[in-house]
Amino acid sequence: MVQTIGPLIVSFAIFGSAANANTNISVESVKIPYLILGVAFIAVAIFLKMSSLPDRPALVEASADDTKSIKGSALQYPQLVLGMIAIFVYVGVEVSTASNLPAYMEKDLGFAIKDIAPYISLYWASMMIGRWTGAVEAFTDNISTQKVLRFIAPYLAFGIFLAVNAIAKHDLAPFYVYALIILVLIAADMASKGNPARMLLIFSAIGITALLIGMFTKGMVSVYAITSVGLFCSTLWPCIFTLAVSGLGKHTSQGSSFLIMMIMGGGIISWAQGAVSEFTGIQHSYIVGIICFAYLAFYAWKVASILRSQGINFDQKISGGH
Repeated sequence: MVQTIGPLIVSFAIFGSAANANTNISVESVKIPYLILGVAFIAVAIFLKMSSLPDRPALVEASADDTKSIKGSALQYPQLVLGMIAIFVYVGVEVSTASNLPAYMEKDLGFAIKDIAPYISLYWASMMIGRWTGAVEAFTDNISTQKVLRFIAPYLAFGIFLAVNAIAKHDLAPFYVYALIILVLIAADMASKGNPARMLLIFSAIGITALLIGMFTKGMVSVYAITSVGLFCSTLWPCIFTLAVSGLGKHTSQGSSFLIMMIMGGGIISWAQGAVSEFTGIQHSYIVGIICFAYLAFYAWKVASILRSQGINFDQKISGGH
């Protein structure tokens, strides 16, 4: 809940209230929201310290008789090494897409800063929409109920976005059409059938499509396309993480630490897209994001065969096999 709603609240606090007050956002205008955010992080840290959390999550392990998968270091597992790169580019495309959107809307499309705020909050709300959609299986094992929740959860999250922006007195009319784009997310989630490799492949392919549309169209079509990347990034972290640490056994904790380190991609790839934009313009600099999604699609295809060679088949796990 905090991970999904938090960015929307912070986006509103920084871009919404500050931008509505004036057109020049200074350090002073964003100081209080960041102080509040810092206090929130400290509170969460204290909560986690006092909580009884398991040492490691329940993960898919290789079959006991597969001695070939037993290695001396986490870095000897190809699913982890390739997964580290996947986390790097995933966080990179997620952050760089959002961080370059305001400049694109202001410089290329002529938006005023105060009018950009709702679209930034929509991007982060899209992350929430996708995560709520992907989490429905955690609430019930009933297939029929899951199908219903797959439609209810994303639109409930979308309703929260609309409510927050209504409170901020933003014009909601431009956002109603986004409800149709959410249908693409729902269809993609259903097509994945709970298989993380398949979900990663499908969502990466749609992410590429969204960025291509954003690069080669004009006006609001391009804005909606780029914003929708938040929908298709939303569930990729758990997909990559699950695939990368599956079969690591006693090396799971070490492998998890390596994966966490790769969030540095958010800063590096954002910088890379900014550098590319100096030559291509902001709109066409999203080619960097397409390259990131292309690698994620490759990883989804490659890791499935790697894990099968180690005796791990997610389709069998999902259907109840061993």
